[in-house]
Formats: sequence, C-alpha cells, structure tokens
Amino acid sequence: TYRLRDWGISRQRYWGAPIPIIYCPECGIVPVPEEELPVVLPQEVKLTGMGTSPLAYVPEFVNTNCPRCRRPAKRETDTMDTFVESSWYFERFCSPREDKGMFDQEKVKYWMPVDQYIGGIEHAILHLLYSRFYTRVLRDFGLVNFAEPFTNLLTQGMVVKETHRCPRHGFLFPEEVGEGLTCSKCGQKVEVGRTEKMSKSKKNVVDPDYLVEKYGADTVRLFCLFAAPPEKDLEWSEQGVEGAYRFLQRVWRLVEDFAGISQKVEWPSSAWDIPADLKKVRRKTHWTIKKVTEDIEDRFHFNTAISSIMELVNLLYQIKEKPPEGQAALAVFREALESIVILLSPMVPHICEELWERLGQKKSVILAPWPNYDEEVLKEEEIMLVVQINGKLRGRISVGADSSDEELKETIFANPRIQELLKGKAVKRFIVVPKKLVNLVV
Repeated sequence: TYRLRDWGISRQRYWGAPIPIIYCPECGIVPVPEEELPVVLPQEVKLTGMGTSPLAYVPEFVNTNCPRCRRPAKRETDTMDTFVESSWYFERFCSPREDKGMFDQEKVKYWMPVDQYIGGIEHAILHLLYSRFYTRVLRDFGLVNFAEPFTNLLTQGMVVKETHRCPRHGFLFPEEVGEGLTCSKCGQKVEVGRTEKMSKSKKNVVDPDYLVEKYGADTVRLFCLFAAPPEKDLEWSEQGVEGAYRFLQRVWRLVEDFAGISQKVEWPSSAWDIPADLKKVRRKTHWTIKKVTEDIEDRFHFNTAISSIMELVNLLYQIKEKPPEGQAALAVFREALESIVILLSPMVPHICEELWERLGQKKSVILAPWPNYDEEVLKEEEIMLVVQINGKLRGRISVGADSSDEELKETIFANPRIQELLKGKAVKRFIVVPKKLVNLVV
C-alpha cells in the first residue's frame, strides 16, 4: 500500500487547476456542470505573497450564479495541487489538441504506456506513486486499458558538493571562500562540511553561466555525463571539469590534423589487406562503436561510453606519432575519426557539428547514420596463451584466435622450451581454458 493516506489537493495559490465547486447560500456545495467545464483562470491577478489564494481577490472570478437556483453564489478560490495535473500529463501529450475531453482514448491506447521514465529519487517517492494511483483511477473509470503508466524506470542520482560554513556569516557560496579556506567577508577560517545535495539554502551550488562562459556548454555536459553513472550521485569537481575540457581539446587537435579527410578516401573494406597496426585501430574502432551503442541503449551509462571513446582517441594519438602511409591508413583514420564525432554528438553536440564540418562533411552530424560495428573486424587474429605444466607457469605462446585443440597441441609441443621441460615425461591430460591458458598434466 506504500502507506498511502488521503490526499489533500487544495492549494492557496494561483497556478493550478481551479477546483470546480460553487458555494450557494441556498443549495450549499454545488459542482460546476460538466458543460461549463473547464473553469478558466483569470488573467488579471495580483500575487500578494500573503499566503492566501490570490483568486479570492478577483471579484469577476469569485462572484457567479448557482447552477441550480441561479441565485448569486461564490466559486471555490483554492486551486488543485499541481501533482493532480502532472499525474496524467503523459496521457494528454498523446492528443494535445483534443477538446472534447481529457484525451483521445484511441491515441492513448496507441501510445501508452510510457516506454522510459527518468527522474530524480524524489520523483520515485511522490510523482511516480501519484501517477500510478491516478492511472488506476482512469482505468477503473474505463478511460484507459492499462494499470501501469511506465514500462521502465531510471532513478537519477543527485549532484552533490561539499558545504562551506563561516562562524560569523553561516553558509558560503564557493566564490565567497578565499585562499586558505578563509571567508572573503571577514577573513575567519571556514569549516568544510559534508558533501550533500546542492541546494540554495546550503549555498553549495555552482553557477552554470560561469562554467559555460569559461569552458563552454559541451564541457559542462561532458563532465556531468562522465563523472558518474546516472543512478549514482555526481560529486562536483572543478578538476573534473578541467579534465573534460582537455579531452575535447585533444579531440579537436586530432581532427584538425586530418582536416578534410572525408573528401579524400572512403571507409575501409574488410576485403582490404591492411597492416597489423591498422587492423588494431579498426578493431578498436568497431569495439568502441559496439560498447558505446550498448552502454547508451541498454544501460544509459554515458560515463563508460565516454571512457571507451577516450581509449580510442588515445590509441589514435599513439599511432599518429609514427603515422602509416597510403590510402589504407587514411581510410582507417577516417573511419575512426568520423565514428568518434558521431558517437560523441549526443553528448557534446555543438563541438561535434564543428568537427564534422572540419572533417569535410557538408551536412549536419545529426543527419549522419549511427555507425554499425562489424563482428568480423572485432575478431582477434592472434591471442597470447599462458602455458602451465602441473599448474605452474612455464611460458607464453602466440596462437591463432580460432585455433582448435589439435592445433594448440601441435604449436605447444613444437615449442623448444616446452619440449625441454617435457623431456622424458608423458602428458596425461591437456587442459584448455579457451583464450586464456593451457595446462599440461604430467
């Protein structure tokens, strides 16, 4: 039951749905007739901030006639809690122009339930429960044919930061803390408090306008997505923002070194004979595409998706120091660079538009198809196997990734060091742990 109690929905404020009730001295409490709904909020209202309903001071709204006896009466001046509207807005979204009722039932039947609900933990306590309760009410009235409004739920973590408190001036904003943890107002030592949710009352907030001005909106977006998985709290860090800024600079320089490459070569084909170092780049590119796609689609883990892209960028910088020559090399780099820009574009769209143009593309990056990965390219040609004798490490050998047990035996028994260690001994068992090790029991 989630300990649900009766819900008092009346509020003494202007912004909300008017409660459709009329008070008549003769007839008592009378509901507004259905044909006179909805009751519309008046436009000319003075917000006094006195704690009482501002609608009570609008005679044109308050004074009306009783629907039953037609004598003078007064409207209810409280409005409904905004949760009443937000508990079913998703159904209204299905048919926003419907003017014959709450919503078009056929369109709601087509679009609902919502595929993915994303919200903070406070929503999981309040809005999620209200919405589920309200949907069941609509179901009981025969307006919808489902009980649960949401198919999947992702509860986001909070943005948290340490607090700073001055003995004289109380909580301080970060910019009010001087060098050596002193108060910029009085010079007294500032106490560093615990890390908790950013709030105006604790003043542990960061001005986004300042960060956007200094680093750009893309840097701030990248840090927020990279610093923590979505379901965990994000601990704010100025050093983390700097790190995100440096990474975007590295991507920019990398693209600048290959400006116009999209107009020079096509993407490589699996049929090409590509050198080993370039095959390594291609394999990493396709692995990154696979990882980022799965992290975003399956788990919303943008942090690990960004980490994978960083690994690919690092590899390209290593290869670029001794760049291979020829069309094949350019083709492999084009594939990698274009993939990086497309994969980053949902997270840092502004810089990616610029990078996409510098690569030589004419249309927007948001019109580019999401890259596909090739399972054949992902397959490793050779792997390193550990060789044990009676469970003790005796060497490592390079073998084909798809080698059979017989091929492994042939390769291992042909190894001079293994031959020396096995001299005069019979191998009783040949144990293979695929793609990891081989243990010879003698």
